[in-house]
Amino acid sequence: MSFSDRSENSPGKAGCHRPRRDPKIADPTDCVIRVTSTAICGSDLHLLDGFMPTMQEGDVLGHEPMCVVEEVGRDVKKLKKGDRVVVPFCIACGDCWFCKKQLFSCCDSSNPNRAMAEKAMGHSPAALFGYSHMLGGFAGGQAQYLRVRR
Repeated sequence: MSFSDRSENSPGKAGCHRPRRDPKIADPTDCVIRVTSTAICGSDLHLLDGFMPTMQEGDVLGHEPMCVVEEVGRDVKKLKKGDRVVVPFCIACGDCWFCKKQLFSCCDSSNPNRAMAEKAMGHSPAALFGYSHMLGGFAGGQAQYLRVRR
């Protein structure tokens, strides 16, 4: 079933086909990357069938893209334009207790909508690229460019 086949009342209807503006550096630790390859994952099916709530029209799905660095913020020291990178699914701060223990999917400071996730799931995992507003509302890898923190 395609997006166009879904009714307006379908819980999984997300207008992921709408164009978005190209991302810009918003923080000195940001990078803007050009996506060269990404895939639809089995976990994306939870978004399409409505099992994972809080999708909004215009949301961009996709995670774990392979990319080329296009631009880096002034505080980024380990990457430069032209570097090839793979971006993980979860967004981690690198500074909290969980991140210091390398438990990045448990980062307790990357999800700006953690209260929503705690209410629905009993806890809040890290924010995720392209995986609903409950888990941060960050655009995913099914795009030409992506803004990545740190």
